[in-house]
Amino acid sequence: MADNNNNNNNNNAKCEKDRLPLANDVIKGDTGKSYRLIQVLGEGGYGTVFKAIDESSNRTVALKAEKWSKTVLKIELSVLKVTNHHKNAKHFCQLIDHGKQPHEYMFIVMSLLGPDLARLRNDQNERRFTLATAVGMQTLTALFELHQIGFLSRDVKPGNFAIGNRDDELHRLIFMFDFGLSRKYMDKNNNIIPPRKEPGWRGTTRYGSLHAHLKQDLSRRDDLESWFYALVELTKGSLPWRMATDRAKVEELKKYARVDGRKDFLSTCPKCYDQILSLIDGLSFEATPPYVEMQKLLDTYCSENNISMGQKYDWEGEATSSLHTSITTQSVDKSPTDQVRAAAVPGESRPTKHEI
Repeated sequence: MADNNNNNNNNNAKCEKDRLPLANDVIKGDTGKSYRLIQVLGEGGYGTVFKAIDESSNRTVALKAEKWSKTVLKIELSVLKVTNHHKNAKHFCQLIDHGKQPHEYMFIVMSLLGPDLARLRNDQNERRFTLATAVGMQTLTALFELHQIGFLSRDVKPGNFAIGNRDDELHRLIFMFDFGLSRKYMDKNNNIIPPRKEPGWRGTTRYGSLHAHLKQDLSRRDDLESWFYALVELTKGSLPWRMATDRAKVEELKKYARVDGRKDFLSTCPKCYDQILSLIDGLSFEATPPYVEMQKLLDTYCSENNISMGQKYDWEGEATSSLHTSITTQSVDKSPTDQVRAAAVPGESRPTKHEI
């Protein structure tokens, strides 16, 4: 009993040391560079995202810090290290630096992004985008790129995509961020890792897949299902279950939207959405999703309706230069707006670092 008590005391002592840096603090990364924290961009129970200044270059960056005992930043760091060295992963932040203050916090430093899609959508009068299909093509490409490097998101939603910094030449590119719930789905031999039994809930209720509701292990098909819900929301302005607070009720409404409620669910959406949903629902756990086919469906709709990637988005003041984003076989409401514009602090139901 004495040993157990000592272990508990040690764990409590570590938790008591947990703290996050504050605005105006200067912290040093593993590269030796120092960063002055100048503004809180977003915060949650586990961490804070700051706007910061790289004191060596005067560059404005985003710094995400999480409490030592709760952090899953090692996972996010793993994802960003791979995306930053993969030539076909273009829809991701630049990883600039990282570091830690042992037993207090860990942090990563990234390129600063513009507003996320959840915030931008809520800024629109009807909470929807007129060029939602073009947005969908970019976000689908980002998800494809993530899957290509062997990771799942498990928390795909508008709040985890953001436009580039308006002062940056990539301001029209949509970036995917926040990988706190990510997990590798392939082993070292590039084989699909078999599903685990009862891993628990992962993700955000509004966008979670039906398999997530069943607390089953997730795969690429589930990321795509969450992406599809987000696409419909960006197109219509809301989802049928937006006001439901009970997770079981949300699951019921998602099932209803597949059959009797399908017409209402997809009303005012392009007809190709129905085909895309059928493609996603037909996938097995291990199946490679038909990214190219889905992208072609969206691309055909855009072509038939004279929508080009060079047209201005709803959040832009004026039309800008053309941006092309695609997947090729070679590169194989009224809900609260998410205010975090760099890398958000996840998640609605966050597992420990050992449960990921």
